Amino acid sequence: MTIIPDPSDLIIEQVSITNEVTITVHAASPTASCPCCETISKRVQSHYTRTLRDLPASGRPVHLVIQVHRFFCEEKTCVRKIFAERFPALTLPRVQFTLRLQETLREIGFALGGEAGARLGKQLSIPGSPDTLLRVVKGTGLPVASSPRVVGIDDWSWKRRLRYGTLICDLESSKPIDVLPDRSVETVSAWFENHPTVEIVSRDRSSEYAAAMRKGAPQALQVADLWHIGKNLADSIQTLLARCRAEIRRSLQVQATPPEQEREEMESMREQEWHPPRSRSVVLAREGRRAQKLDRYTQVVELHHQGLSAADIASHVGIGERTVHRWLTGGSFPEARRRRRRPSLIDPYERYVLNWWQEGYRNGTQHYKELTAQGYKGSSKAMYNYLATLRTPRSHASKSSPSKPQGRKSTPSSSAPLENFSAQRATWLFVRQPEKLGERQKRELALIRQASPSAEAAYRFAQAFMQMTWEHTGQQLDTWLHEVEASHLPELESFAKGIQQDKAAVLAGLTLPWSQGPLEGHVNWLKLIKRSMYGRAKLPLLRARVLHVAEKEPSRAATLAG
Repeated sequence: MTIIPDPSDLIIEQVSITNEVTITVHAASPTASCPCCETISKRVQSHYTRTLRDLPASGRPVHLVIQVHRFFCEEKTCVRKIFAERFPALTLPRVQFTLRLQETLREIGFALGGEAGARLGKQLSIPGSPDTLLRVVKGTGLPVASSPRVVGIDDWSWKRRLRYGTLICDLESSKPIDVLPDRSVETVSAWFENHPTVEIVSRDRSSEYAAAMRKGAPQALQVADLWHIGKNLADSIQTLLARCRAEIRRSLQVQATPPEQEREEMESMREQEWHPPRSRSVVLAREGRRAQKLDRYTQVVELHHQGLSAADIASHVGIGERTVHRWLTGGSFPEARRRRRRPSLIDPYERYVLNWWQEGYRNGTQHYKELTAQGYKGSSKAMYNYLATLRTPRSHASKSSPSKPQGRKSTPSSSAPLENFSAQRATWLFVRQPEKLGERQKRELALIRQASPSAEAAYRFAQAFMQMTWEHTGQQLDTWLHEVEASHLPELESFAKGIQQDKAAVLAGLTLPWSQGPLEGHVNWLKLIKRSMYGRAKLPLLRARVLHVAEKEPSRAATLAG
């Protein structure tokens, strides 16, 4: 590295080396051109000293002391009569850094931010405060998305569950092209209105993004991401398996339960079900979790009666030993505690909404406008969620529990297959490709399918749908939906209903090669940048650092895109 950048335009007068390097220079040319009219002048009016900071040399800070001449402009019509000579290859006017030091500070700021970048610069003898680094970063021009054709859109959280932003990527180049401050329909649709060249948009199952596409880019084809569709299917399968746990485990017990007793226990379990005022999918998921927990509790009580220790029971059932002790000590089925309600932006207006509802006013759109006029900052969805709690009164069905554990008996029973059956773990077996399963997994899957007709049907439907995602055979979707509707499996019927509501986008996702994969990598990188700035950065700085990766580091952008 040369100590002086572009020394051909400068003459060195003196070099002083102590704890730092000081170099005194002046311009090699006796003339200079006026910055306004570009007339060459050699009439010197005066001179002054200008000090610049440059990159360190051998760990020592470097200062350039430049003797700058002022010239008279010889063009009589020029508005500037006196001007100072400039050094365009060395620095910019009214800047205290050389160009190469400024570029180094810019790269440090983009990579590490203000505080961390300043700490690193101090170790490397590179001058620059946190504010200087951020000022250089913010002053950098950002790339402008010219004419994107295929884009992906996804959200990221400023603050989880409260505030979200939006990241948009060009899927053809796998580069981020913009960061939006929120995920509202107005903001997203406005962006698409300003980019009419978009033909295809890949998104998750968000209804807000779907509405924004219809409003801002009606010409674009919406593509639902296959990973999110598969995740929705897996959630439905898990709910179904949780509901069927008792059926699966009992059918494989070594000592079969007498039919009369089994019917009584099933009736007891039905009496204990609670239907909260939630959506159908939430109700099914909650019932499935409770049925699985109830069956596990029943199993713990039975094994305790057979004389097994808490450690052996925990191993058989697949839960923790402390959980076994707590259940046995409690003496009754441990119902799930009601979760504490999180604070909501609608809380200050709750009394007003309640009075309005009791008076018979049920127009949610009109009421949302009234709340907004009174200062409500939340979304309409949050208000409708609160209205849903008023529409359906909560009622608890009578709940009975298995009998209180009695003293131990002396003869323990032998272990049965799938004693520690878990719906969450078994779901993976249902949605994975069969040839990728190990021998033990194949045996467990076969036992589950043999034990429950519902599980067998769910497996066939899950494999048929996943086959469409693996092979992009979306033309089979209609047939699959009709078969699910005829199956009378409530969990899969709920999933199919959601597919019907977004059928065009799902069909495109099952046919076209576009997905959210590249976008997820960039969302992770955005979160890393945000957290490295301790949440204090505003949108302009965050946006600049995210888009800089795509512009200056294409290899990293490709790596993040997978």
